[in-house]
Amino acid sequence: MNTGFWSAEEYDRKAQERYEAGDYDAALGILREGVALYPEAVELRVSLGFTQLAREDFVNARRAFFAALEHEPEHEDGLAGIGETHLKLGERARGLAAFERVLDLGFARDGDLMLSIGRALVREDLLDHAERFFRLAVEADGESGAAAADLAYVVHRQGRRSEARTWFEAAIARDPDNHDVRVLVANDLYEAGDRRGALAQYERIPAAAMWDSLTLWRVIELLRACRREPDDGPTVRPYLDRLDELFDASSPEDRLIEEVVSTLGDGGELRTNGQFDLFRPGAESARAGREASARDWSGVVRMLCRMSSNPDRTVEQFMEDTAQRVQVATGLALPTDDPGAFLEASVRAGVLRLEDWSRGRAP
Repeated sequence: MNTGFWSAEEYDRKAQERYEAGDYDAALGILREGVALYPEAVELRVSLGFTQLAREDFVNARRAFFAALEHEPEHEDGLAGIGETHLKLGERARGLAAFERVLDLGFARDGDLMLSIGRALVREDLLDHAERFFRLAVEADGESGAAAADLAYVVHRQGRRSEARTWFEAAIARDPDNHDVRVLVANDLYEAGDRRGALAQYERIPAAAMWDSLTLWRVIELLRACRREPDDGPTVRPYLDRLDELFDASSPEDRLIEEVVSTLGDGGELRTNGQFDLFRPGAESARAGREASARDWSGVVRMLCRMSSNPDRTVEQFMEDTAQRVQVATGLALPTDDPGAFLEASVRAGVLRLEDWSRGRAP
């Protein structure tokens, strides 16, 4: 692969470039070559472990981190990596112990490392533990917008909305251009009934920076309700155009069927918690999606109904019940006289959340 002479640092840098580009296989090849040439290079082995972790090859990730720690037992990134790997393998106690070791070694003032560990804990839904590390990150760098935002997120997930809003506002003050955080603040205000406060936050986000159709519909709704803005006016038009851009990125109908069903999970029940979406899928849902790929839209809606907590309803009753809940939660009206229109409006409104449509890539 390498036709010239690279140092261990150069191998690590080249691999990092490929890793950040999402080309994990190329990064892995570079790191393996580097480790073969420089077997004592701990940083290469740590990078190898994180690359395997990104590829969800947890067994080999653990092997790489163990090898790194054999050379340098107190390597903080190696300990963080092996901790996350333990969590992925269901070894919770070992994972938490590795993170504690990082603190014992005096790295609590390393804000970036605290954020990395906290995010690993969030991914495993260990919110109490994650909050502790995010608070350490905030203490380590009082000017970090990322630390304040991550702390706000995990506090909000635990239902402490007032405290979360304080930290969201701190995050925005530290990084006014963090549009993702501002969307969360605006959504929280919207759901609390502060329509004008929500609109003030939404309007500070460029339409092009909005990737969620539900957020766009909320902005349009608030502009219509609070300011009587017409749809063809210069204020509303950018948000409608953005909706069209997101919708134009859609896949063919047969892929829509599979993706609609893939947003279902245990029970297929609708819920709201900041975004209105469906539980994530299980194996049965994925199988049902493949089996439905040749059915008509009525069959798709019937399948959604059968996966819900009340499967005995008719298709019409399911659409009417769902539309009623959506209208209460979002103010949006879904058509209930035609299954195809019902599904299409649900996608446009963000009720059925298709990440690859809204972000232009596969989830």
